[in-house]
Amino acid sequence: MSEQKTSGSGSAATARLQIEAEYKDKGPQWHRFYKEICETCDREAKEKQFSTSESERHTNRGLNRYRDVNPYDHSRIVLKRGSVDYINANLVQLERAERQYILTQGPLVDTVGHFWLMVWEQKSRAILMLNKLMEKKQIKCHLYWPNEMGADKALKLPHVKLTVELVRLETYQNFVRRWFKLTDLETQQSREVMQFHYTTWPDFGIPSSPNAFLKFLQQVRDSGCLSRDVGPAVVHCSAGIGRSGTFCLVDCCLVLIDKYGECNVSKVLCELRSYRMGLIQTADQLDFSYQAIIEGIKKLHDPTFLDAEEPIISNDTETHTLDELPPPLPPRVQSLNLPLAPNSGGILSLNMRAAQANGAESIGKELSKDALNNFINQHDMIHDAEVADSRPLPPLPVRAFNESDSEEDYLLDDDDEDDTDEDEEYETINEHDADPVNGHVPATTQPHADDVNANNEKPAVPVDEQHKANGIDPIPGQLPASPENELKRRKRNEYQASLEQKVNDIKRKQRENEDNQLAAKKRRRENRHKKSKTK
Repeated sequence: MSEQKTSGSGSAATARLQIEAEYKDKGPQWHRFYKEICETCDREAKEKQFSTSESERHTNRGLNRYRDVNPYDHSRIVLKRGSVDYINANLVQLERAERQYILTQGPLVDTVGHFWLMVWEQKSRAILMLNKLMEKKQIKCHLYWPNEMGADKALKLPHVKLTVELVRLETYQNFVRRWFKLTDLETQQSREVMQFHYTTWPDFGIPSSPNAFLKFLQQVRDSGCLSRDVGPAVVHCSAGIGRSGTFCLVDCCLVLIDKYGECNVSKVLCELRSYRMGLIQTADQLDFSYQAIIEGIKKLHDPTFLDAEEPIISNDTETHTLDELPPPLPPRVQSLNLPLAPNSGGILSLNMRAAQANGAESIGKELSKDALNNFINQHDMIHDAEVADSRPLPPLPVRAFNESDSEEDYLLDDDDEDDTDEDEEYETINEHDADPVNGHVPATTQPHADDVNANNEKPAVPVDEQHKANGIDPIPGQLPASPENELKRRKRNEYQASLEQKVNDIKRKQRENEDNQLAAKKRRRENRHKKSKTK
């Protein structure tokens, strides 16, 4: 498809109709359509002899999170400072859209310094994080930023001569925005680096609707971090190909439609894949990309689209935040159990259309699915901690406490059960993430039987009843007066305290793991030194 520069809403409307027609036409054979794109891209990579030799070097293998997600040599980011020049990252460009991004994996324990060095050397103004630290009871990304504000809490990286200080954060319904001060210890120069952390992309698949994602995209665009006159934005999820590829594809296609009035989505995806392998990891993600592009043509030109997007929490002074590890807390109780060994499979499931047709309405118009998980965590942890704990526990009600209303329901994420994780096809996880947190194996990974009925469905209930079931007050600040609600509130507070204790235990084990690895490295250096003297 040729792309001639045009302007005006008419050309955008025409592009929208064309993409909608393609989307509907491919619908019955969507998996085949996705497979054809993958085969075309793989064939082109073989014809052009794209190599990944640097990632396969013995000294670099341990720096890859997944053994089968490797950066192409021709587009890989080369570090300039220090003894290691390798990082699992690629510069991905689309010249006619005037877009460039650095797509990378979620940092490992040993690559946090390399990650920030790349941000410094590439003059990146922003980091776009599209995953949680823990998903499906597995660590998908090491905590690579300081979780408390202040210069004395800064993250010190002496081996790359950098420090990272958290200076500000704002929490929105679906993402957290953080500001860091990144300082080069060699020159004492500092830069501001923003992080846009999308916290409600479901750990098993895709967002429930394009709107929350498009608001996130617009906020990123408005920050100026995607402009060509600044360094490329760093985009990552866990493997740096699934959700990261989805973001880049939607953004690039919307730019092309604005500039030229048309866009061949599959062609753009193949061009992006020529810089980093495997972008758009499932058929579901491609399906979502099409829907986001179709919706974005209309919504991103609506001046009122972002009017209601205000921070829930703006924190400039506090030194301890509620979104430390993992930010936010995983949506299900089982996510706090320590991980199982990853299993293979990678079975694709195209459930988004059904989820959008049936799922969004079940939450009610007041709260979107994506917003609900974050809202429940923030509301319960902040509102109850400040107000409720100071009041005495009322007498036990006559009716026995219903187990179906237990604290587990407040963190349950109903729409994740049938989706597949974007990393399912890349399940071989690097050993850096295997210990020590993954050492404990939970008894089961299935949801509690009490959470669903025999048909694995939940009955529809009114919005106010849903809010009540999720521990949300009908009016913010107004506490329920009934003894039953008081008891549930108190039990919820106790459960939140136990969650925080588990989180602190995970952080402690992470620190112990880091110390053990540093000690092991020191021993290996000493052994090599002794051997060299012997020779």
